[in-house]
Amino acid sequence: MNLSKQLRIQSLKRKTEIKEVFEKGKKVYFDFGLIVLYNNTKDEKTRKVAILVKKKSGNAVVRNRIKRIIRHAICAQPEIYENYNRVVFLYKERGKADYNSIVNQIRNRLK
Repeated sequence: MNLSKQLRIQSLKRKTEIKEVFEKGKKVYFDFGLIVLYNNTKDEKTRKVAILVKKKSGNAVVRNRIKRIIRHAICAQPEIYENYNRVVFLYKERGKADYNSIVNQIRNRLK
């Protein structure tokens, strides 16, 4: 799935790639979970993003809404992720979260 053709962001799907990002990446904690940033020197052209939402955070409708919010935050602020081409979002919070609170947390933690 291509998140944004304009920014050339793709989904990070392989379990081995996600595991590599978790082991070698820079971890940034925020109120709703964890962001892991990693710069893979092998493939510098494409940015790949994985959005992981725990089942405890709600049913499928709530989890998909959270994923849409995070995808929009990624596409709306590409300057935050300029130095990294692998990004993993791990959303751990239980319950509903609104758009403004998630985007503000991501913006404040990554600047």
